[in-house]
Amino acid sequence: MSKILNIRLPASATTTEFKPGDFNQLKEAINQIVLQLNSTYTPVSSENNLAARGWMAAGAGAGGGFAGHVVGFQNSTGIRLPHALLMSDADQTNAGATSENLITYNTPVLEYDIYRDPSNPSRIYFNSPGQYLVNVKAQAVNKDNAVHELNLWAKNAGTNYPLSNTRFDVPVRKSATIWGHTTALTTGIFTVEDPTSEYLEMAWQADNTLVSLESYAAGTTPTRPATPSVILTASYISTATS
Repeated sequence: MSKILNIRLPASATTTEFKPGDFNQLKEAINQIVLQLNSTYTPVSSENNLAARGWMAAGAGAGGGFAGHVVGFQNSTGIRLPHALLMSDADQTNAGATSENLITYNTPVLEYDIYRDPSNPSRIYFNSPGQYLVNVKAQAVNKDNAVHELNLWAKNAGTNYPLSNTRFDVPVRKSATIWGHTTALTTGIFTVEDPTSEYLEMAWQADNTLVSLESYAAGTTPTRPATPSVILTASYISTATS
């Protein structure tokens, strides 16, 4: 309740003819106001906050949240948006100088509403339509004594995603046992309108088979974690534009 139901004050309280017998009536009115403040009164701002929480809570229809499709609204634990962290701790070789290679993921660290297909580990599916921020990092290695070109791009359901390619030069090796390295990084917004038919794949190509995506075991002196060949993160940022 955001209003105080005031008790009528003695009529003589508004005049100069205040009667001694009105003190008890005035005291009772004040007691009633204090009782309301201590028991049923809530400020308007608090009532607005409670109403907003009810609107965002789980459920549908009047008093129970949105009736339409909303991604991410949860219970009292807060908002949990679709997200994924996928890695590969395996080396990924180049099939040929003019071949397309699809990145695969064998270590799904986090998958919530976004997941890789275990039977086709290059494919990433999104359960909800919307726009997703995708970041990819690939550990490129060159074992040759010459600089080589590497390209990294996105595909939607097997079709190249427009303007998604990024070109890198992988440096020459330092010696026969110390190879050249570069980290191929790319980022973009992947739009999903039909989750039943659309999926994301990351493809790469290098102009020499001595270029690959390499993983490394944990190191020592100092102790440090293993290096995955690929890390991909994806997170929901907006509903689809259409």
